[in-house]
Amino acid sequence: MDDVTRFNDDEAYYADRSYLSNSSLKLMRKSPTKFHLWRQGKWSWPSASYFDVGQALHSMFLEGKDISVKWNGTRRGNDYKEFKAEHSDKLVLPSKDYDCVQGMYDKLCKVDEVIELMGFDFKPEVPGVMEWSLESGEVVKLKGKADSIIEGANGKYLVDLKTTAKPLDEWVRNAKWMYAQQAYLYAEIFDCAEFYFLVIEKEFPYEVGIYKASDAFLEFGARELDKSINLYEKLFLNGEFRPYYAHVGEL
Repeated sequence: MDDVTRFNDDEAYYADRSYLSNSSLKLMRKSPTKFHLWRQGKWSWPSASYFDVGQALHSMFLEGKDISVKWNGTRRGNDYKEFKAEHSDKLVLPSKDYDCVQGMYDKLCKVDEVIELMGFDFKPEVPGVMEWSLESGEVVKLKGKADSIIEGANGKYLVDLKTTAKPLDEWVRNAKWMYAQQAYLYAEIFDCAEFYFLVIEKEFPYEVGIYKASDAFLEFGARELDKSINLYEKLFLNGEFRPYYAHVGEL
């Protein structure tokens, strides 16, 4: 079984440590120590309930799977624990979050521009891999999982679904620093010339934005990816990473 086929399974994709992803590269840029521990299986991203809303929406809108169930109460007490145990195959969402997912899904299905963007037939959750050759002769293996790939009249393109607790204009201001590396990496992995972000606010009336990654945006992402790969080479291929050190300075 090749890696792309293996990575169709989410559990296999996220458990893999041999390939670098956009998320792991961002982790390395933020904290080489956490990245080092993550690769050894000694650290993992902490679970956060606010990711559940995005996960539920992705499954419902992109894959047609309703993976959430509504809980009318707080996330405390034995009743909640028993309810979670009874629905262990589902994401248990408080009523506010559950209603938010339903509202966002309903909005996305009714916006003409979204329907046009997604086309009549798209492939959701598509895994892909590529190799990045370094001047040293070393090869870095990279992976990504596209939210959706659409075959358009002028070729295929990528659409990445994002949810945001911030207003759309604030999301746009931060997008270059948050997502340009991902856009460029995915465009390379999946050989797509166009990349779109489909963004929806997590507050009623669930405003929707569709933003195409410009050439300048992708070029910035290319520079960011190059910085990430160079840092990985320096620290972890050339052996300059030090697991124990102190930040020394003067105040």
